[in-house]
Amino acid sequence: MQKQIFLFKGSFIETKRLEFELISNNINPIIINNKQSALLSGFGYNPNENIVMYVFEDQLEKSKKILQSLTV
Repeated sequence: MQKQIFLFKGSFIETKRLEFELISNNINPIIINNKQSALLSGFGYNPNENIVMYVFEDQLEKSKKILQSLTV
């Protein structure tokens, strides 16, 4: 099993923009959105909490280049 590596932490809009670019380059990111998870399960949430994105180890270099090109 491949290792998942942290790539980005940011707002919903920034994360969605990066997710779109990664998917269009055949990279499937892993997105952790605790705010949405808390709302769906009926718990409270921190509105200032950012969304976290991970990618697999073999996709990290390509993902970093895409992130830098976006200047998010």
